[in-house]
Amino acid sequence: MTYKEEKKYVGHRDQLLRAKRIKMQDGKAAGMTMIDVQNHSGMHFDVNVSRGLDIPYLDFLGENFGYISPCGIVAPEYFDDKGLGFLKSFTAGFMTTCGIKIAGAPCEYEGNTYGLHGNISNTPAEEVTCVIEEEGENAYVKITGKIRDAIIFGDKLVLQREIQCDYKERKIAIRDKVINEGYTKARHMILYHCNIGYPILTPDSEIFIPSKDIKARTAHAEKGSNEWMKSQVPDPYYEEMCYYHTLKTDAQNMTAVAVFNKELNMGVSIEFNTDSLDHFMQWKMMGAGDYVVGLEPCNTTIDGIADAVENGSIKYIEPGEYVEHSLILHVLSSYEELEATKRRF
Repeated sequence: MTYKEEKKYVGHRDQLLRAKRIKMQDGKAAGMTMIDVQNHSGMHFDVNVSRGLDIPYLDFLGENFGYISPCGIVAPEYFDDKGLGFLKSFTAGFMTTCGIKIAGAPCEYEGNTYGLHGNISNTPAEEVTCVIEEEGENAYVKITGKIRDAIIFGDKLVLQREIQCDYKERKIAIRDKVINEGYTKARHMILYHCNIGYPILTPDSEIFIPSKDIKARTAHAEKGSNEWMKSQVPDPYYEEMCYYHTLKTDAQNMTAVAVFNKELNMGVSIEFNTDSLDHFMQWKMMGAGDYVVGLEPCNTTIDGIADAVENGSIKYIEPGEYVEHSLILHVLSSYEELEATKRRF
């Protein structure tokens, strides 16, 4: 049935699609605002208004998809932007945005010191809207807002985000526009830290990355290069391994990566365009309590600003100009859907 037909069976559209603002009340999450979304497909997720309109929670038919770190949900006032202080409040969750002036390792560049992964994911959104649109036979929730990363005497960037979810589809569309509101050329680095956790991720799960070239980030990761596509049992002494992948694409430069659990018969794929997100990082962490695979579309390498400048991957935005990025997060409910994704790429 269409949305218009199904409405005859309900008293309120919340039975088919709902989006409600909620406020966290306990611990380090106290005071944070989130938008809780659930649709008719059985998909449920939260958008964190207090932290960059990121997506900490995603589940489908009661099964969790993302990795929630030991930190849990942490309010932005606890953010430590020095060195690796980011990790003290790194929820991970299903998606954390890193950037938008620096993404990746802490570094020093041109007399300035930068912490891990930048500030954007610990910045509250402004001008936030959340509406449910009913258009003929369909309905969808649309969330919009802006996250500002600007400083006096420095770069002035704004991330303008739109998140859309139809009432019956198992997907979330994210459209970002990064605008240079300053009057000089600004550096732009961004990474979408998509983190797959238990129970979608287990030792028997399939990791799909259509890679045509793989480069281990460290000598330690090089030791596991032959098993980048395999997950293992949780190991208390596991040391993370990261890999740069050059991905196969279709004629429109689209690609997709995925993790699928055959026992649950569900998984997730992340589809994106490599015109703007021309790099991809895989984070493999099989630790006990730190059990996660990160699928991370990005627009530069992530080993410091100087390294990205030297290897030519760094990006800039001219004054008054902007760049657009988009992701489509698909919940997969059958192995046939994974196979269809694999055939495309």
